[in-house]
Amino acid sequence: MDTTEQNLRKHISKERTLEMEKYGRTKIYDKIAEFLKGDKKTAFSLINHALAIIDDNIDTTANSKQLDKAKEILTKSFNNKEVIVNLDWEKDIAKLGQTLSKLNKDKFVYAPDIFNEVMNYWDIEKDNLNRKGKILHCSNLDKLNLEIGKSVGIQFLYLLCPELDKKIIVQIASLYGFSIKLADNLSDLKEDLEKGYINISEENLRKFKLRLNSSEKELLPYIHEEFQRVKENYLKSDGTLNDILEQHPSSKTGLLIFKDIAYSWFNQVSEMYNLN
Repeated sequence: MDTTEQNLRKHISKERTLEMEKYGRTKIYDKIAEFLKGDKKTAFSLINHALAIIDDNIDTTANSKQLDKAKEILTKSFNNKEVIVNLDWEKDIAKLGQTLSKLNKDKFVYAPDIFNEVMNYWDIEKDNLNRKGKILHCSNLDKLNLEIGKSVGIQFLYLLCPELDKKIIVQIASLYGFSIKLADNLSDLKEDLEKGYINISEENLRKFKLRLNSSEKELLPYIHEEFQRVKENYLKSDGTLNDILEQHPSSKTGLLIFKDIAYSWFNQVSEMYNLN
């Protein structure tokens, strides 16, 4: 494991670290650290962990202005402009910008796209934070979940499978990203409700006669039905991935690593509610 990955893991919250270990993500990230080389490895570590550290900070402080600061640092560092950084997370984002800039100079085709997608992710996160306390219709909630999951998936796949066409990357990221986000929301359902992030649509609140302070027992009928939706989306993603693997066998390693990442969230929600 390289120094960047080691240092970033030291700054991850204890809760996230335990979750990574329990559901196999730590082992997958170790595998990625062996699979990727040089600046691509560094970029993946920073995208994977530095963005999560910011998310955890905002969860604690409720200060979304940190995203504006992160965008400023990333933009300046990517464009090789002077930027003053003091905090660890600021240094991580500056390093991400510098690493993507180096990859761009080395003609890595997706370097600018990764930069743009990280910026896009932070814009989506702002929308996500602004919905606190709001109940969304199913279509709007699904759209938000798709955009969040797809964005993270795209960032990962640009580095894991750079030989793939952008349309294929977006297709895989959309399918698995949506599945991951649905599984993640279901895993954190009660915790998110307590924080004011309502990941149950208005339609399902009515259908299952739920209140925002419903007990886990009262939530179980919804959880069981939503889990089946999660499962169906994973199966749909698998079918598309199998077709792509047949057409692009040279991308097999990167694609299967991404599938492993996706399924760590499925395993998490399955184990949490003892479902299969």
